[in-house]
Amino acid sequence: MSSIQNHITAKDSAYLQSLLNSKDQDEDYLALLRGKLENANLLLDHTVDRRVATIDSRVEISIGGGFTEERILTRDEKASNPGNALPITTPRGLALLGLKEGDVFPLRKPNGIIEPIKLIKVVYQPEAAKRGEEAGAVVQFQPHWKKSLGTDADMASDNDDPGPGAA
Repeated sequence: MSSIQNHITAKDSAYLQSLLNSKDQDEDYLALLRGKLENANLLLDHTVDRRVATIDSRVEISIGGGFTEERILTRDEKASNPGNALPITTPRGLALLGLKEGDVFPLRKPNGIIEPIKLIKVVYQPEAAKRGEEAGAVVQFQPHWKKSLGTDADMASDNDDPGPGAA
């Protein structure tokens, strides 16, 4: 397996776990799947960076340093867009899942040859589309009990005594 950090959503991880119990996969695929799960950085849907490939993402990739192609990572071969679908039930699809833009996954083929798969760009990610914003954005907030720390006068008037009812 690769030392590349995989960023997997909890939803995608649950699906990958179900594939571990599948009798439809060969041992090479299952080894790749186990490695993917072992190196996974699990994230909630609303925290995953929009530059990470998740299930149903539209991605721009390069295989073996060749030309760039756009594909959709799907759960299986029965995708609604079969011409552009790249199922994660295939080694290439699974290799791309959880990668971040710019990452290159060295996929070992059954004949032992290493095939580099590069995630160039995540064109569309369903989690980011649902949020309507870029993941990882910092949202600032101020707790209700804390006032602005702008001046000493503000500090002097800050009463943090909860009163006798707090006991």
